[in-house]
Amino acid sequence: MTVPVATESAYLLDIYARYRRDPLSVPADWRVHFEEMEPERAAPRGSGEALGLRLVDAYRRFGHREAALDPLDLAQRPAAIALERLRAEVAAQPGLASRITLAGEPRETTLAALAAELHRLYAGPVGLEAQQVEDDEARDWLHAAFEAMFAADAPADLANRALYAIVLADSFETFIKVKFPSKKRFGVEGAEGAIVFLRELLREACLSGFGETVIGGMHRGRLATLATVLGKPVGTLLAEIKGRDLTDGGPDFTGDVPYHLGYAGEVSHGGRQMKLSISPHPSHLMTVAPVVTGLARGKRGNAGDDVLCLLLHTDAAFSGQGLVGEVLQLGGLAGYEVGGTVHLVVNNQIGFTTNASEGRSSRYCTDIGKMVGAPVLHVNGDDPVAVARVAALALAWRRRYRRDVLIDLVCYRRNGHNELDEPRFTQPKVWAAIDARPSLRESFTAAVARLDAAAPDRVAVLAEAFKAEMQDGYAAIESLRPNAAPARAESWTGIQRAGARDVLARVETGVPAERLREIGRAICRIPPELKPHAKVAQFYKARLETIEAGSDINFATAEALAFASLLAEGVPVRLSGQDCVRGTFTQRHLAVHDVETGGHLMPVASVAEEGAAFEAVNSPLSEYGVLGFEYGYSLADPNRLAVWEAQFGDFLNGAQIMVDQFIVSAEAKWELMSGLAILLPHGLEGQGPDHSSARVERLLQLCAGGNMIVANPSTPANLFHLLRRQVRAPWRKPLFVIAPKALLRQKACVSVLDEMAAGTAFRPIVAEDAAKPARRVVLCSGKIGYELAAARAGCGLEDEVAIIRLDQLYPFPADDLATALARHGDAEWLWCQEEPENQGALAFVQHQLRQDPRFAGRALAVVARPPLPVAAGGSIERHESEQAALIGRALDLTGGDA
Repeated sequence: MTVPVATESAYLLDIYARYRRDPLSVPADWRVHFEEMEPERAAPRGSGEALGLRLVDAYRRFGHREAALDPLDLAQRPAAIALERLRAEVAAQPGLASRITLAGEPRETTLAALAAELHRLYAGPVGLEAQQVEDDEARDWLHAAFEAMFAADAPADLANRALYAIVLADSFETFIKVKFPSKKRFGVEGAEGAIVFLRELLREACLSGFGETVIGGMHRGRLATLATVLGKPVGTLLAEIKGRDLTDGGPDFTGDVPYHLGYAGEVSHGGRQMKLSISPHPSHLMTVAPVVTGLARGKRGNAGDDVLCLLLHTDAAFSGQGLVGEVLQLGGLAGYEVGGTVHLVVNNQIGFTTNASEGRSSRYCTDIGKMVGAPVLHVNGDDPVAVARVAALALAWRRRYRRDVLIDLVCYRRNGHNELDEPRFTQPKVWAAIDARPSLRESFTAAVARLDAAAPDRVAVLAEAFKAEMQDGYAAIESLRPNAAPARAESWTGIQRAGARDVLARVETGVPAERLREIGRAICRIPPELKPHAKVAQFYKARLETIEAGSDINFATAEALAFASLLAEGVPVRLSGQDCVRGTFTQRHLAVHDVETGGHLMPVASVAEEGAAFEAVNSPLSEYGVLGFEYGYSLADPNRLAVWEAQFGDFLNGAQIMVDQFIVSAEAKWELMSGLAILLPHGLEGQGPDHSSARVERLLQLCAGGNMIVANPSTPANLFHLLRRQVRAPWRKPLFVIAPKALLRQKACVSVLDEMAAGTAFRPIVAEDAAKPARRVVLCSGKIGYELAAARAGCGLEDEVAIIRLDQLYPFPADDLATALARHGDAEWLWCQEEPENQGALAFVQHQLRQDPRFAGRALAVVARPPLPVAAGGSIERHESEQAALIGRALDLTGGDA
């Protein structure tokens, strides 16, 4: 029983009033509570009414345990003890009358009839788990809707639609098996119910007014889903299965296997149209789930509840992958919710060769969903009508309550993990049962014919048309020509494909200085009725003073001006990450909190043009799921700035799968572009091996073909331009910002407003104006440049040693660097970094210089910490000693090995 807090007296009074009018109208747990308060109103425990109430409650709680869910009937179904005891009581007095509420309607019946009806409803081909739903009203509605749906006869045309879906899926898989017998296809045989579910869910979604459904898929049945649910042209699909490359993507386009590819189309029902898209995905299970959830959030925008998020899983992945918990958690948070996700778990009852008892510790593969109170509908995958009805009920729940719902589609694999695998090595008894079982097409056709003898013939006519379409597509495989460019969503049509040289081209991103001052005044204005913390008030006062003066602009102010100037231009901005609203280093203070009321406002949002929303969201303590969500959000619209910040750059490795499989490779594999900006605080400051390094070396190893940008901005102005460039450039690339920590408050690390004014742009190379050539040029990146400059000034070596900072590492700004180095003639070159030799940008920079004939003949000395298996040490004393020695070597060195 969910007990409301004391202030919710209206709720208590309402439910008590309902109990007084009709005890059967309130949940059983509340009924027991009130009966204890008013024993004179309670029915005697052994009476027909009391026993009926207990029977209803027990079946609602435990009926799913006895449900006939396994098509193979191999799973043990021990009787639920609570039900056994109650049935024994009923058997002793079967004719006793009972007054209960079922399907939302009060009725009188005998105990024997009630027990039989409840068993048919709750222990048939569908099992409902709803006790984890904390909202009493929602749980009551679900029980009533479930009982009403499965007590009534199915609509006459439902079986025909289900049969058509099964025949289509079976025809497709049979065709592929014959034409491509040696190809892996992860066929849907044994889980054809998934096709029934998808077609029925999308039909209901279209008819109920959804404008778009976004789908995150899986391997199992992917090809059949594309062909028979989403409407991908079968000729194109067959050509991809054969291995033809139909996209003229250029040398940097790699493509992917056909069961990873996405597709976008639409369906029409009842005069309504609904867009559909299934995202491409890697073989890393579940990785696509947060991406699609973020995409749904991004597509929804201001349209309200117009976008349905549908995620497809398999049992082993759903119970085995930790990312599932992250995705479920996000669905209940205001900054990440999408109005509820429909999760279809295709329960193969095995993971490759791993039995369910080896792969999970819980009763059901969906049990993790209970942690967020999501209802679960378990259904026998070989009962297509039940599957179709579950789809309708799941969507009705999603529409009414805007919460997640899980469907456990219990099925089997007629083949192995793929068609080339032999499952009988490890599960001989299971596959003996499968081999002896007729196909679902065969058994369900016979079942439908018993109800409507002409129905199979009508479906067969439609199936023949689909078979002819496949034959035509197969015949045309060799004649299909590559597409010059793949189809894109309308909002992306003006975005250019870009290589490394394109990204290096200058993009002016400045804003007139006076306009920046106007914006700055607005974002520093705190309403007089709001009482901020004294230090926060001083923070905003100091910020305004620097903006008015046009000097001493620090990183946090430059970032705020970048956000605000975009908002003022009508560009939505979203920032997400752990503690990002205040900032891990207390540098941001985007939200100003009232110390008296606890309310808050975000001054940056005050300048936003209509329709340009500003979101700053503190994320849960997760990298993998949240980064995937923000990446997906960035795919929805190129005309938004999406930013994710790691608490420290070190923690990016918690999301390395997302980086590898989507962010840095999606354009090469699937021609998906993203302008996501990723902020990774970095810098060795004696804070230990886990708060020091964004692992720049790993990021640089992933760079190729202009797939991404890696920047280490050493001035606030450069950060301003980097962020604005993400939406003002004609292209979109993921941006990894090696973000500052110590430089946030470094007095020397400031910019003037004129460096952000009209006509200005990001500077990949920051070089000093030299009156004469230096004897030594120290190349570096990031904060160490300031430490070198301070030490150089202390030694009076300003004329002897020049310092050049690389603020963009990839694409490598070779032309700008060559120009900067040319000013110093034959000066010796040295690379200095605070990271160990086997880390940082050293190896990457060496490679870039060696392959460029302008630099290849020159020696490059190196100053760095010796190679280490960790990013940094934990002693501040040792760090400072090493740092001083390293800087001293860089300034005193007269030569070295290249």
